[in-house]
Parts: sequence; C-alpha cells; structure tokens
Amino acid sequence: MPGKLGLHLFYSKDPHIRAYLPPTAVLNRDSFYRLMRRYKSVYIKPNMSHMGKGIMKAWSIDKEYRFVKVKGDVKSFRNLKSAYNTIQKQTSKDLYIVQKTIHLAKIKTRPFDIRVMMMRNSQNNWQYTGMLAKVAGRSSVITNVNRGGGYVIPIEHALDTSLRLTHEQQHRTIKDLIDLSHRICHRFNRYKYSSQIGIDFGIDQHHKIWIIEVNFDYPSHDLFNKLKDKKMYRKIKSLRNMYLKALQAGKIRRK
Repeated sequence: MPGKLGLHLFYSKDPHIRAYLPPTAVLNRDSFYRLMRRYKSVYIKPNMSHMGKGIMKAWSIDKEYRFVKVKGDVKSFRNLKSAYNTIQKQTSKDLYIVQKTIHLAKIKTRPFDIRVMMMRNSQNNWQYTGMLAKVAGRSSVITNVNRGGGYVIPIEHALDTSLRLTHEQQHRTIKDLIDLSHRICHRFNRYKYSSQIGIDFGIDQHHKIWIIEVNFDYPSHDLFNKLKDKKMYRKIKSLRNMYLKALQAGKIRRK
C-alpha cells in the first residue's frame, strides 16, 4: 500500500525504526475515538498528500473537543461524535490516517521540527548533507514553511533555545538524527529507489526523537537556501550535480 500508511507499515517492520514512529491507524470512527481517548490530541492526514496539505488537528480541552485545519478557524464540539462527524464530512472521499500528536519542542510558543537531507553521492551511496529546524507559523498546526508561514533556523540554535541542550547534548542529538537517517534510507532501498530523501523528525518536550515523515519525491533544497549560512545549500547542490553527472555517464545504475 503506497502513501503515508504504506511507509508507516513498511518501517514498522524494523524494530529499531519502529521505536521512533508515533501510533498511527487508518482513520475511522473506532480509531479516532480510541486515539483521542488515549492521547487527547491527534493529527488527521491525507494518506497521499505531502507538504502539509490537508492536515487537520483534533484535541480535547476543558471537557470540549476542538478541531482545526492547517491555519483555519478552530471549531468546538461537546462530544467526540460531533467532532468525528465534522471530520468525516471532510475526509470521506479519500483515505486518511489518524496519528498521535507529538508535543513538539517550541521556540517562543511555536513548535518546530527538523529536516534532515540525505542524498546519493557520485558512488550511489547515501550521504548526509545537512539539517535545519522548521519553525511553525503563527497559529499554524503544521511546520511546513511555505504552507504554514513558518521560518527556518540552524539546528544548533533550535536545540539551544528550546531545550537548553549543552553543546555535548546537541552533538549527541545531531549524531542520533544522522545515524537514524542512514538507517531509514537503507531500509527505504527495499521500498523503492530514490536519489534524495528529506526526513522530518520531531523532538518532544522530553527530548524524545520521533519520525514525522519521509519525503522522497523531490524534497525541497530551497529550505536550506533560506538559512543565512549557505554552506549546506551549496553542498546539496554540488552533491546533486555530481550524482546527475555520474548517472548520465553511466557510472550509476538505478536499482
């Protein structure tokens, strides 16, 4: 099965990677009730969309249930049934998943996630090329920069400002993210061939790392161009050009 659900099931077969995946299910009345009662907050995502398109959030607060779509108006409901009926009207045409909300670490009240860029080099091997933090826009439930109105900052700044990590803790967290990214990419080789993958990670307020999404269809290079320091952006463009030249010269074969 393709899409978010297919990838979730595929990665769940690796015990190491599975530990970083948030609880996820096909959206229906039973799964919505179950996850809402257990976690008090969930995301509802179209199975086949990317870049934050169509994402919704539902949560409970003060004996009420609330619902919002990307940057829309928040709607309130007295019970789960009413909340689900509203969601169901907007999701009935396509397959959606429901997923436990990760309570992301924040910078000045705005949550952020982390994009790690992995690319194949001229020897066709996976290589880490850079990472940054994507901070959510004002009142947005997603961290997609273009769609949610957010911004990007260096990963070290995000880890320091939000979680007060020491330099040693930052170094360890970054190493863990790179190591996990390599494992994700090598596992992805069994799914299909891709020459570049952008992996979105979350870090919650308890410093736990979560896998949010694996983007393998043209992950954005321009995110890195938004940083003041262009070093990672130039590295990404250089590595991509070397890969394409090797491919064109027949030195690389897509498996």
